[in-house]
Amino acid sequence: MKNKAAALYARHLPDSVFSSRELFRMLVPMILDNLSIVLIHMLIVALIGQSGETSVAAVNLVSPITSLISCLFNSVAAAGTVTVARAWGTGERVSQAAGHILWLILLAGAVCCLPFMLFPRPVITLFYPAAEQAVLDKAVSYLSGCTLSILIFSVYTGVFCILRGLGESQRCLALTIVINVSYLLFSFLFINVLAMDIQGSVLALVLARVLGSASGVVLLLCWEPPVKLRLRDLFSLDGDLLRSIFRVSVPFCVEQIFASGGSLIMTMFMAPLGTAAIAAHAVANSLLNVLNGAGQAAGALAVTVVGRCAGAGRIEDARQYGRGMNWLARMLVILSAAVIYPLLPLLLKLYGTSEEAYWLALKLLVLTLPALAFFWPLSNTLPNTLRAAGDTVFPSVLSLAAMWIVRVGLGYLMTVELGLIGVWGSMWIEWGVRALCLELRFSGRRWTRETAAKRRA
Repeated sequence: MKNKAAALYARHLPDSVFSSRELFRMLVPMILDNLSIVLIHMLIVALIGQSGETSVAAVNLVSPITSLISCLFNSVAAAGTVTVARAWGTGERVSQAAGHILWLILLAGAVCCLPFMLFPRPVITLFYPAAEQAVLDKAVSYLSGCTLSILIFSVYTGVFCILRGLGESQRCLALTIVINVSYLLFSFLFINVLAMDIQGSVLALVLARVLGSASGVVLLLCWEPPVKLRLRDLFSLDGDLLRSIFRVSVPFCVEQIFASGGSLIMTMFMAPLGTAAIAAHAVANSLLNVLNGAGQAAGALAVTVVGRCAGAGRIEDARQYGRGMNWLARMLVILSAAVIYPLLPLLLKLYGTSEEAYWLALKLLVLTLPALAFFWPLSNTLPNTLRAAGDTVFPSVLSLAAMWIVRVGLGYLMTVELGLIGVWGSMWIEWGVRALCLELRFSGRRWTRETAAKRRA
């Protein structure tokens, strides 16, 4: 079995650029990184659930809004990881690229957060007029505190994407442990011990992100990375680097804005279904993130691996590693499902929801398994591969089209007929559409044009 596993690994993940030891060194911390985030998020939702379904529902209503707020500086972060990885592959201007990423993310975070911090109630009332009043009141408090924490978190995000672009996944893991363990401990203290309900969750989030951002700054300034970041790099302005960053970030930002807007609209569809349905969606989505957490690590690794191959102009290596990352994501998702699905009845009990929400969440997760195994890996890993090679427009356009035609358009019709099952059904169909289109794109050669041009130059 060991020999067969080694042969399977060698067939899908060649050692032409990265040895198996190097890939393993980068992948394992990324898996632990993602799993620690989603597991702790699961525990946080469970802790909030002890305060009642209204608190869980309020958090679920705010989550699409905070995702919409975060999408601008997250797009800069994604572009930053690609830009740093490709600069590291060419061996040129890595410190300047890192400096540009930091000040751009800070600027984007400030622009996005301030309006929502100042006017949380009008925003919540605008989006969810049909929700119960108790849920709305808690959502207003949660939105105001979350936007403050996002502004603080932008510092952490900048440091994190620089380290990931350099392949320093172990140090990324260290930062993740600091911020998420502190979030869990603060949440237990403020929610369960001091019984501060939704205010306790907000306070825990702000304090954890202050601690995580401070740790990131200390790590970046005191640790000697492969490229030393100089203070003047934080105040530099390079047109070529900005164009490189915007070429990746602008399509991704537009994609994320419309995707988050689509998720927000789908949450608006759910609001009239009642507090139990909203809570069931929040619980099932929390566990779904645990199921695909390890698979997301393969997508993150694709940015570093394919980006470095593309930066060096190695087209066939980029293709081979892109295919290998897809295979790796599927294997990790299947393994996660084999471990977690037998434990679902026990895990769902942790959230303290009503019987109605419990059984609805269990039904959603059971029905999700086929789409999760067959469609999710391709639809969520291949976009990173294409972007890392410079093909930024196609995955963004595809994501927008699938979101608004399938998940929003078809999802509305399915929600009217099937309720919450319709919301999730449209998500499964969207995964399938994206997987098919991305596979067709990846099988061709158009996505390698920028890498090929660089090699000829």
